[in-house]
Amino acid sequence: MKKEDKILVKLNDVFLMNEAIEKTYEKTCEKASNTSTKAFLKEKSLERHNFGEMLQDEIKKFDTNVEESIMTRRRYHLYMKSFSSLLQIENNRDLLNAIYDVELLCIEKYNKLLREINLSLSLCRLLVKQQDNIQNGMRLIKKELVFIK
Repeated sequence: MKKEDKILVKLNDVFLMNEAIEKTYEKTCEKASNTSTKAFLKEKSLERHNFGEMLQDEIKKFDTNVEESIMTRRRYHLYMKSFSSLLQIENNRDLLNAIYDVELLCIEKYNKLLREINLSLSLCRLLVKQQDNIQNGMRLIKKELVFIK
């Protein structure tokens, strides 16, 4: 597998994971009872949406014909299934802990992609900016958890 193909596979994986998290946050926001959690999820969903659009632009720069394959759809559904547990959580503290864990997973995926050689500068900047946004959100979650009994 060419280096460029390997990067493209990882990029698509990050894109699919991001899209699944965005949709999960939207659905969880609708169910959340706490207004600050609801606002946080809405903001994170919008942030994920914007990141997804920019990531799609980066994927298009590879000048490949990316078709929606069966594997791509399966991977997306796998992500949706794994994140759907957030929809079942009623307790605000548990929900925030679960979101924190999801965000840690994202940071890990971005780090794996950033370790690839020959990434474009624009892609590196995009991933690092999104990592910073996620880490800021994680700090907010930690602060919120201190106040929730």
